[in-house]
Amino acid sequence: MEYIIGIESGGTKSHLAAYDLKKNLIFENNGGYGNPSVDAKQTIDNISKLIESCLESLKGEKCRFLAVGMAGADTGDYKEILHNHIKDKFMLDNIILNDAEMTAKAYLKNEDGIIAIAGTGASVYVQKNNEGKVIGGWGHILGDKGSGFHTAVEALKRIAAQIDNGLELDELSTKIIREIWGSLPNSQKEITEIVPKVIKKFVYDNPKKTVASLFHVIVHLSDKDNAAAVKLLEDAGKYLAETTVSAIKEFKTDENIKIGLNGGVFHNSIVVLESYKNEVSKYSKNCLFINKDIMVTEAVFNLYETRRKTWHL
Repeated sequence: MEYIIGIESGGTKSHLAAYDLKKNLIFENNGGYGNPSVDAKQTIDNISKLIESCLESLKGEKCRFLAVGMAGADTGDYKEILHNHIKDKFMLDNIILNDAEMTAKAYLKNEDGIIAIAGTGASVYVQKNNEGKVIGGWGHILGDKGSGFHTAVEALKRIAAQIDNGLELDELSTKIIREIWGSLPNSQKEITEIVPKVIKKFVYDNPKKTVASLFHVIVHLSDKDNAAAVKLLEDAGKYLAETTVSAIKEFKTDENIKIGLNGGVFHNSIVVLESYKNEVSKYSKNCLFINKDIMVTEAVFNLYETRRKTWHL
């Protein structure tokens, strides 16, 4: 049996999926983070361990091709370093892309279109004439509005405003405090003196993914028609739509542009999704939304077929 490997390599974890040539999933595994800007040596080691686990599990079978979509790939010469490492260590034909380009290949293949990505962070990727451009993706300090992290921080800012103005904590605020602290304050003194310390420690001592995990609390309350939670998620959809509209302007026409939606913010909240679509539709009424949550590793099918054409030249 022959097979191909796709790897989605992110700032929190990496995911490997191997497929036979009939596109059946035959092996998958998760590993450590895969963003070289965090630690290049550890990233290469984490990806190597994933590849080793696959080759060992499928020992005796032939891997034809491997593709990696790596966060931070365009920084420095990381693409070349990882490509050569895989080629030399495993003797595998491979290609290294940035994570946004890999996502585009999974959703759009070689067609023109847009990928809106909203998870812990947020960005938009434009694929036009088989070339790519990132819009947004400035990170949590300069951008990422509408992301899981940004939405969670907006909820925490609401708590700060309520405390600073001596207002009663509402249901959304108390649910978030319980999620962070494990209990609720028993007095006004605890609200004004202890809760701020708990919130600041939570935000400044934890990785972005942990802060972004509060997103599910907001979604849960929005499902119960909590007005504050719904408002936060509607705003997230509007923020994400703003970046997408900027991407649509890259095309000469706004008709029948494919927009792939990737990430948990879109796929875990109907409120975000509807708000986003409504805002985008105000600018362009003929966009074709790809709502399906496609595995990024499936990009390897398109990349393998493209590579095969070069072999046959």
